[in-house]
Amino acid sequence: MAKVEPGMESMLDVYIFETTGLLDQLDEILLRTEQANEFTEEDINEIFRIMHTVKGSSAMMGFENLQQLAHKGEDMFFIIREAPEKMTDVGFVYDLVFQMSDLFKAEIEAIQNNDDYTPADFSEMIQKLEKGAKILKGELNAETEQTTPAAAASTAAAVPSQQSGDCMTVRVFFEDGCKMENLRAFLLLNKVREEAEVLSFTPEDVESNPDSANFIIDNGFLITFRAPDKNTVLHQIEGAINVQSYEIIDAPAANETEKSAEKQPEARSSESAGKSVQPAAPPESAQSKPAAKAEQKKASPSDAKTSGAGKQSLISVNLTKLDQLHDIVGEIITTESMVISNPELDGLRLESFSKAARELRKLTNELQDTVMSIRMVPLTGPFQKMNRIVRDMKVKLGKDVELKTEGEMTEVDKSIVDNLNDPLMHLVRNCMDHGVEDTAEERIANGKPAKATITLSARNASGEVIITVADDGKGIDTEKVLQKAMENGLLTKPENEYSEREIQNMILLPGFSTNEIVTEYSGRGVGMDVVKKNIEKVGGSLAVESRHGHGTTFIIKIPLTLAIIDGMEIRVGDAIFTLPISMIKESFMVRREQLIHDTQHGEMIMIRGTCYPILRLHEKFRLETDITNIEDGILILIETENRSVCLFADKLVGEQQVVVKPFPKYLSQYNIKGEGLSGCTIMGDGSISLIVDVNTLVASC
Repeated sequence: MAKVEPGMESMLDVYIFETTGLLDQLDEILLRTEQANEFTEEDINEIFRIMHTVKGSSAMMGFENLQQLAHKGEDMFFIIREAPEKMTDVGFVYDLVFQMSDLFKAEIEAIQNNDDYTPADFSEMIQKLEKGAKILKGELNAETEQTTPAAAASTAAAVPSQQSGDCMTVRVFFEDGCKMENLRAFLLLNKVREEAEVLSFTPEDVESNPDSANFIIDNGFLITFRAPDKNTVLHQIEGAINVQSYEIIDAPAANETEKSAEKQPEARSSESAGKSVQPAAPPESAQSKPAAKAEQKKASPSDAKTSGAGKQSLISVNLTKLDQLHDIVGEIITTESMVISNPELDGLRLESFSKAARELRKLTNELQDTVMSIRMVPLTGPFQKMNRIVRDMKVKLGKDVELKTEGEMTEVDKSIVDNLNDPLMHLVRNCMDHGVEDTAEERIANGKPAKATITLSARNASGEVIITVADDGKGIDTEKVLQKAMENGLLTKPENEYSEREIQNMILLPGFSTNEIVTEYSGRGVGMDVVKKNIEKVGGSLAVESRHGHGTTFIIKIPLTLAIIDGMEIRVGDAIFTLPISMIKESFMVRREQLIHDTQHGEMIMIRGTCYPILRLHEKFRLETDITNIEDGILILIETENRSVCLFADKLVGEQQVVVKPFPKYLSQYNIKGEGLSGCTIMGDGSISLIVDVNTLVASC
């Protein structure tokens, strides 16, 4: 994390969180308006507010380069807001703002991840934004530049308006010891500009001169503004952070009743700091302001405009704290199981204990469900980011493509959502680059609409979330894929033995690419194998389905959460393994004569007309056991996306909800995950059960 000014360290996380959210909101508005080819007044105002907020918060944190970048973007939308008719032919505005947003996000990431953070130089981008502002003003070819919107605003601010009929002057005092009063005044100024036209303010150099803070401490911050609804502006001032009190110095002549009560400025003292004269119209008095400010802090930003309406109590919590809470709940569940399953209780009739144990189990289950629900977040964020990927590739590849999303409110564990951004990006890029036809004429000739469609959908299914990325493009040419795999030496058996589905899944192999030319988006043979690894890292699976000429579908299956799973415990010798129940199709016992022996696959068994290979777990993990006869043990049919296998174990122990714990770091040198084990869990009697990674286990056999 980057180092900031002393006293601001606690604000850095909040700044990163809020700024990232605002930039995502900015992208969403731009994508929506670009697709609709229309900017509404509400859109323009919302973008202007975002620029204001980002600029102000960056200034408060001391990130001058980000402040300047946001300021130049704000200048452009100042022009657009003042003259919406200039939005007739401004395709360049989208490109400029998207570029600015990308630079902002990259800088935020650098601030978050680098202890030795060095501010980036945005001079080139700032010049582009200044040029864009001149184009909007029609001054690009002028020999002498006219006053920029920002300068015009400053000039207007420096000269008090002569039209006092609808103006108001307010003196604002900030809380004692809040520090950086000049920057807080600057933020307040931006907040007032959302609802009013600011005519003047004193001191005038709050943005650039830290010494102006001393003047504000002694004399307050004066703002003169003009607004159709002055009470709304007063509510904005009253609800602003760190504002202690305010007093109205001058008001319209039409409000003589207010003026007579308000035109009594008093010297600020410790006795009078909390007693500001308020207009009669606002329903809340200055004495009730601390409570109102507390409510403002609890409410979301969008609620700030409607102080009389009901507010939600929302709070942002660091994910690390949620992880710690979840770990504690996991320990409680494990300890509860150890107490209830204590071998010293065997054979004892303890009715009161059993009743208390059932009640404890009920409460721990409710606690677990509550903690799990806190960690669950919708897939809206990753899905919305794909709109930007499609938009940029449409421009660069010259393809007309529409992205449709379904089920974006499906909820998944936060740790899984964080790992989905890269896989989804690669899959959408693959659909755009490889799947969708190069020209609209080619699509029309094949009886398809000129505009291609990529569909991104999510749904819940039996403890899993299934995400699909589908296109209606060319589909996968299996002959071309097989030929490329042969050239790269990726085949492990004769080509005529590969099924169509196996050939389609070859595109997930490392180093595989059907593009002959390396481009910005493909051709290097990396991407799809990274997708598969990242999805398997969170316990999921990836499969490919395609029809040549009709399109391709990528199917991702991931667990709802990584931390607690429903498992089936099985015994192999003296060891206990846990299989995720979602992977188990059925379990059964067989007779020796039912076995089929194959020279390549060893033992197999026929189940309802389908042959499945048998994997003996005691041989796989080199364990000693007395159960080696197929008739004495049990077979468990597990099914992954690409293959099904029967696991041979001694016996089933029982179903158990287990807390997944990773292996210690010192064991990573032994490639345990590569052998088919993903973690471990502590059982009720204190022993350890190893959790089987079914996907890796099946792939390795």
